[in-house]
Amino acid sequence: MSRIISFTILIAITLLIGLLFYKVLVGFFIPLFLAVVLVVVFQPLHRWVLSKIPDRSSLAAGITTFLILALLLMPIGLVGVMAGVQGLQFTEQNNVSSIGLQISKLNRSLGLDMPHWGNLLRAAGTDVDQVIHEAGNTNVVQRDANLTELAGKAKRSLVEFRGDYDQDGLPDQVKKIDELIYLADQLSMPDKLQEDLTVTELALTLKSQFGALKTELHGGTLRSVLREVANPTREDVETMRDKAMEYLRPRLLSMTQATGRIAFQLIFGLLILTLAVYFFLMDGPGMIHSIMLLLPMDDAYERELLNDFAKTSRAIVVAMLAAAVVQGLTAGVGYAIAGVDYLVLLIMLTSLAALIPFVGPMVVWVPVCIFLALIEQRWMAAGLLAAWGLLVVGTIDNLVKALVLHGNSQLHPMLALLSILGGIQALGAIGIVIGPMAVSLLQTLLGIVRRELNDFDTQGLGAILSKHKPTPAVDAPASSPTSTVSNEAVNAPSDIPTPSHAGTKTSTETPSA
Repeated sequence: MSRIISFTILIAITLLIGLLFYKVLVGFFIPLFLAVVLVVVFQPLHRWVLSKIPDRSSLAAGITTFLILALLLMPIGLVGVMAGVQGLQFTEQNNVSSIGLQISKLNRSLGLDMPHWGNLLRAAGTDVDQVIHEAGNTNVVQRDANLTELAGKAKRSLVEFRGDYDQDGLPDQVKKIDELIYLADQLSMPDKLQEDLTVTELALTLKSQFGALKTELHGGTLRSVLREVANPTREDVETMRDKAMEYLRPRLLSMTQATGRIAFQLIFGLLILTLAVYFFLMDGPGMIHSIMLLLPMDDAYERELLNDFAKTSRAIVVAMLAAAVVQGLTAGVGYAIAGVDYLVLLIMLTSLAALIPFVGPMVVWVPVCIFLALIEQRWMAAGLLAAWGLLVVGTIDNLVKALVLHGNSQLHPMLALLSILGGIQALGAIGIVIGPMAVSLLQTLLGIVRRELNDFDTQGLGAILSKHKPTPAVDAPASSPTSTVSNEAVNAPSDIPTPSHAGTKTSTETPSA
């Protein structure tokens, strides 16, 4: 009974220390995990370096770490600088004035440019709206006083609009404008209205007739709305700018305040990643051996899990990166054929977008097609780029992933998709890699459990326990082959670095009498 209590206390203390260990290292999970993935992916490179200097494991680990960082950071930094330069050039060449000219050109091509009388009609509409709003005032004395001024202003706006429109307008429409002028004139003298007329009735009549005339002049309701949206007034632009600044100002302020903290976290994370890669390369076999000795699991199962982790991580990382790069370069070919500038910037953005599930490179090349078609009026180039994006860029990633993942991943496509989405939802961007790995390892564990259950059904519990029961040690000299079990007992697959001194979990000491 005391043995059970002691074991229970031991388990409780172990769980408590394990929780403390988790709290200590959880902040370094992402750089450590990325370091493990990089070590697995670049293990062939490390073997090659180690073969050149076999007796200098520390130096070989340092050289491999430097090569990994150079292979990853130098191209990213170079492309990032070039993309930044092109982004600045794009910003300089597309200022507010040039964008305004492009919008005006687009409006003319779509037939949405505002006629010469459009601004006067807008001004009259604003004045009419003020009259209608004031007509609902329940304070009659105040209402009549304000209507005299507002309706008079609306009348003057309508008269000015009529004078500009009368140059090329139709007689029927000019007559309708005269009717609006008459209504505004009546509302400017509310105390002289006929008994059968009320201010509210006149205001509603003015509103309906002005709306009908505006729709007729613009050529329909839809065209009227589109013209209003496509040709914002200076007041509209200032209002939108103020709202945008009101929305962005606190966020930009918080981002500015967090810039130093984010930069420190990135630099510190990169330092942890570099150190972890170095030590994993140098002491990886010993670390694996220690973990295998601590885990209460059969060595064969541990080797199977290690092999599955190495194979899956390498396949997923290489497949994702290769597909993103190929999609970016393929889209770059389309951009070049279409005559689009800023190729490096667009290729980098396309490659980054290709890493995002359900979004992909379409989020980049579709706006480019719209820009070519609507702004630059190059419909043929836009159509060819759209066809290239749909037929080539949008499908070539499946070919690349199939070639890379062939024989290296047993995940069903549906399960792989759900694991990626669930990983992103739970862990953020790193979930793209961790999600499929977790599912793959779960598949391996379930396979191990299934084999154990099959053995239990066929052989019984006693046979299973005897299969995993440690072999009693025998008296033998320390140099005798029987003093330890062969290294093959814990040799990991070729993808995992293996300790030269690996042994079994069982003690090799002869029990004393």
